[in-house]
Amino acid sequence: MNTLLNFVLLKTFITVAETGNFTIASQHLNSTQSTLSQQIQRLEALVGQSLFVRGHRILTLTETGEALFSYAKKILALNDMFFMKIAGSAIIQTLRLGFPEDLASSQITPTLASFMHHQPNIRLEVTSGLSRHLHQRYQNGELDLIIIKQRKGEFKSRYCWPEPLCWLSSADNPQLNANSIPLIVFPENGLYRNDMFRLLDIKQRAWHITYTCSSLAGIQSAIADGLGISLLPLRAKLPQHQILTEQDGFPSAKDMEIAMHVNESSEAIMVLAEQLATKLNEL
Repeated sequence: MNTLLNFVLLKTFITVAETGNFTIASQHLNSTQSTLSQQIQRLEALVGQSLFVRGHRILTLTETGEALFSYAKKILALNDMFFMKIAGSAIIQTLRLGFPEDLASSQITPTLASFMHHQPNIRLEVTSGLSRHLHQRYQNGELDLIIIKQRKGEFKSRYCWPEPLCWLSSADNPQLNANSIPLIVFPENGLYRNDMFRLLDIKQRAWHITYTCSSLAGIQSAIADGLGISLLPLRAKLPQHQILTEQDGFPSAKDMEIAMHVNESSEAIMVLAEQLATKLNEL
């Protein structure tokens, strides 16, 4: 026959076992000695065996009492964990964010870390990817906040920052005299890729793709090492790069912009948006 153990009785039992004394246990539980004694008797009746060795000044556990003591602590701990879990779940909010790879690193992560530290009941799910893919996911309702690169005014947003572009080559090995210009590009659908092709075609300059990489850091390194030339944001220029101008035969490109799009559905997401905007104003 299965018996259900009362949580109140188990808590009394653990306290009496840990203190070894009804008087001290009653003080801990803000109860009376007689009440605790009755509760222990009820628990022993449920178990069908004695739990304490009587006749000693300090109560000690019987073999059955030692077994119950171990299980009782686990039962109460699991009970507490369950209610902590459901209580915590009720106040946890998940914010889904999307950033381009070059902004999701050292530019943005300190702000995200600070936000998480001050908002312990909010979880962040951050996705890094190409701007067009992130914008599509945002439109589909899969992301709550995105920071993307877009053509000036392409998608309306209350948060925008200019993103001037420039042609970059290696400072030591610029590759300017090649019959066909070696280009370093992002994968298909990546920004700047088609702009490079179009601008060079207008100038009737031959070109070929020599290196494709989805990482900005990889492209910056390839440029610095002299593998080719690329069109990138001005802020991506490294000391190992040099800027190429129209005098070098590279036409200027229209500026892009960095835009933050926010689903203004909660106070938390707007607080984070303002913090990110402050950070981007410093760039």
